[in-house]
Amino acid sequence: FAYMPIVIGVTNIAKVIDMGPMQSLWAGLAPTMGLQLMVAFLPTFLIMIFRQFFTLRADAFAQHKLQVWYFWFQVVFVVLATAVGQNVRGFMETLVEKPFAIFAVMAKTMPYATHFYMNWLVLAWTTHAMGMTRYVPLGKFKFAIKIWDEAQAKQVAEPEDQDYYGMGGRSARWAIFLTVGIVYGTLSPPICVLTFINFAVSRVCFGYLMVFAETKKPDLGGVFFVKMMEHALVALIIYGILMTGVLMQRAATYGPGIIAAGALVYGIVANARFANAFTWEKLPFEELADDEKKYKHKAETGVYVQPEMIE
Repeated sequence: FAYMPIVIGVTNIAKVIDMGPMQSLWAGLAPTMGLQLMVAFLPTFLIMIFRQFFTLRADAFAQHKLQVWYFWFQVVFVVLATAVGQNVRGFMETLVEKPFAIFAVMAKTMPYATHFYMNWLVLAWTTHAMGMTRYVPLGKFKFAIKIWDEAQAKQVAEPEDQDYYGMGGRSARWAIFLTVGIVYGTLSPPICVLTFINFAVSRVCFGYLMVFAETKKPDLGGVFFVKMMEHALVALIIYGILMTGVLMQRAATYGPGIIAAGALVYGIVANARFANAFTWEKLPFEELADDEKKYKHKAETGVYVQPEMIE
C-alpha cells in the first residue's frame, strides 16, 4: 500500500531539485526516479518473504519465485501504472465486477503515458552502465580492506547482491523491458527503438558481467528462460487488450477493433498451449520405452568396475 505513495513522493522531490546547467537532462530523468528506486529495493523484500515463509527445495528456487512475483508486481505498478493509478483495490474491483471495462480503462489512460516510458527506458541504460562498474562490490571491498587483508576483503565483497543482481530479478526486469516495448510500441514507435537500444546495451553489459566478472549463477535447467517466454506471451495479451480498446474507441468503425480482438483471442490460446502442450521439464520415458524402433538404444561397450570394491 505504500508503494505508489513512495514512488510519487520521490518523483516529486526529484522534480523540485535544480541541477543548474544539467537541468534539461535532469528534467527528463527525474519523473522516473521514484519508480526506479522502488523497483530496485523490491527484490530484497520479496526474497526475505520467500526464504522465511515458503518451503523451497533449494535456495535457487527463491530466485524463480522472485522472477514470477517480481514480474507481476511490475506489470501492475509499472506497465499498468497509469490504468491502476493509486487505487489498486478500486482497479481490481472494477476488473472483477465489469471485466470488459478493462478495454476502456486501458484505452483512456495508457496512451498518454508513452513519454514517461521513453524516459524510463533511457534511464535504464544508466543503471546497466552503473552495474557494469560493479560499484557495490567495489565499495564493500574498499571498506573491508581497511579491516582484513585482500583475500578476506574479497570474500566479504563477493558475491554481488543476489536479490537484485540474481537470475530471478534480472529475468523479471528483462521481461518488463520487453513488455513495455511491445505494449507501447504501436502507440509511440520511438519506444521500439529505445527498447532495442536498451537490449543492445544489456547485451554488452551483462555479456561481460555474467561471463567474466560475477560469480556463477544457479542453473535450474531452463526454468528462467521458459518463464520469460511465458511472460512475453503475457505482454502480447496486454498489448491485445490495449489495442482492442484503443481501436474500438478511436476508429471510425468497429472493424479494426474486431480484428484486434481476434488477435487477442489467439494470444490467449497460444499462452495456454505454451504452458500445457510442451513437456520440457520431464523426459517422455513411456514413449521411449514403447517405441524401440523409433529410438535406437546405445549398445553397452563395456562394464563399469570399481577397483576399490574388489580389493
